[in-house]
Order: sequence, then C-alpha cells, then structure tokens
Amino acid sequence: MTRPARTLFLDRRPGEVRAAVVEGGRLVEMHLERASDGPRPGARWGARLDRDPWGRPVVRLGASLALLDARPDGVPDGALLEVEVVRQAIPEPGRQRPARARVVGRSAEREGELKTAPTLEARLGPAEGPFPADVAAAWAEEWALAETGRVAIAGGELRFSPTPAFLAVDVDGWPDPVAAAQAIARRLRLWGVGGGIAVDFPTRPGRAWRLAAARAFDAAMAGLAFERTGINGFGLLQVVRPRRYPSILDRALLERTWTAALGLLDQALREPRPGRLALVARPEVAACLKAASTLLTQVARQAGRPVEVVADPLAGEGHVEVRMA
Repeated sequence: MTRPARTLFLDRRPGEVRAAVVEGGRLVEMHLERASDGPRPGARWGARLDRDPWGRPVVRLGASLALLDARPDGVPDGALLEVEVVRQAIPEPGRQRPARARVVGRSAEREGELKTAPTLEARLGPAEGPFPADVAAAWAEEWALAETGRVAIAGGELRFSPTPAFLAVDVDGWPDPVAAAQAIARRLRLWGVGGGIAVDFPTRPGRAWRLAAARAFDAAMAGLAFERTGINGFGLLQVVRPRRYPSILDRALLERTWTAALGLLDQALREPRPGRLALVARPEVAACLKAASTLLTQVARQAGRPVEVVADPLAGEGHVEVRMA
C-alpha cells in the first residue's frame, strides 16, 4: 500500500512515546517523550515566584524548577503566578539545564498544573498507526548513530559533540562540502537539534566551496526555522535554531541510564516465557528502575505477573530473566 507523502507513526512503550515522521518513504523526523521529562512546553501552572542561588527569578513546577524569562515588575517573592512552560528541561554534559517559563498572569486560581501540554499527536498531527518494520529499523539505526555522535559520509564523517554552550559539529576527513552540508542539515531535522550549532568544515582555498556549501545547507533546511552566518575563511559556520525540547542526540548521548532502564521494561512486556520477571541491570540502571515504581507497577499489571529489579555490577546492557516461584 502506498503511504501518503507525509506520515506520522507512534510507538508507545513503557515510560515513553516515540514518534516517526516519514516523507517519501524516508524517516525525516524523530520525536520522543519520556515519563521523566517534567513539565513540557505549552503546560500552564500556578506557581510561586522565587529566586535561585544566583538571584534569577524562578518558579517551582511540581518537583521541577523553571527559570522565568523575566521577573514581573512589582511582584514580591512568594506571589502565586500563572506561568506557561516555553522550554523543557534539557540534559547537558554534567548537568540538567532547567526548564524555562513565562508569566501569563499575575495571579492563579490555585497552585499546581492548570493545563497540560499538548501531546505528540496534537503537535505533529494524527498518526497512521504503530511503527511498521521498516520505520522501526530506520529508527533503531539512527538512534545507534546518535549514541555515538558520529555519522559516516563519503570521504569522511560528521562528529556531533554537545557542550553546555552549543553543539559542535566537526566535519572530519575530506568530504565534498556540499554533501557534508546536506548531511548536517538532514541530522538537524531528523534528530530535532536546536540551540547554537558550530560547524567546522575542513578549510579549502577560495570562496566558491563556502558559498556552494552554504546554499546547499539553506536548501536542505527549507521550511525549518534557523539563522546562520556565512562560512568564514577558517571553515566555521554558526547556526541558531529554536530549542524547546531535548533532541534525539541529547537523549541518546546523555540519558543512557534512563534509556537502558526503559529498554528493560519494554523487554519485560515482550517476554513470552511464563514465570515472574527479573530485570537484571547495572546498579545505576537498577536504581533508576526502582525509583520509577509507578512504571514498574504498570508493567507488572500489563504483563500479568510480578516484576522485580536485580542489581548486578556485571550485567552489562542488562537482560530479563524468567524465574519460577
């Protein structure tokens, strides 16, 4: 059966929902929501005004802290405001960048969540169904690339390295600059990369290659929000994109423990052998699973049998064991 030009598929798993946008038979966008994400963009909260240790205005949204874009004039600390989340908390090397919010009302009817954020389907459009086999395979392949931060291209490779300030993209080797620019643009859309991006191309003599690569990047980014500089004489291109959600690159590189934990929960639901289930995992993954008690309860209910967590320093990637009572 021929698919529409643009199709959305959803894969609902324990603790996460994956979304794949396919155009012309090709995976072009990957989106991911996780139970651990905290407040998402579009959610509205009643929250009290406070300050963080650096004096910046903040509000507490449940267990999460959110920075305010601006402190409302004349409003004292402790005042109950209505705020809207504009950026989700984002993992970064060595820390978690807090969510951001803006004030939409100087008073709120109550403290707590007032309006939930739109779902993936509401943001992206109606889904055709779960992942077909080819889409699942493409997702797995791209996730594996994001976990390494490396993408091979003809004549070299792209190396993606997140920093707290920006994403560094090194064009390694001696690839065609136009092909490299197109491959970078594809990954920025596919992985949902936003914020500041610095691309380092190998320098070549003359200006023609820089102009051609910049034009190719613009064409490949058509329809997407971005601003960029030209490619300077040192081969540096700077790009800025909106950043409201963690990218697939952020998730794959910086949420490895949570990824392993959710993978074991999904394996548990797919286990066909009878008996109680033991999720055997490294101590840090086991601790993550034990902290997610609600998810464990849900998986046990869906599986129709007990589920336990076993910490084992030698567990490697972890596995599911079936144990008889």
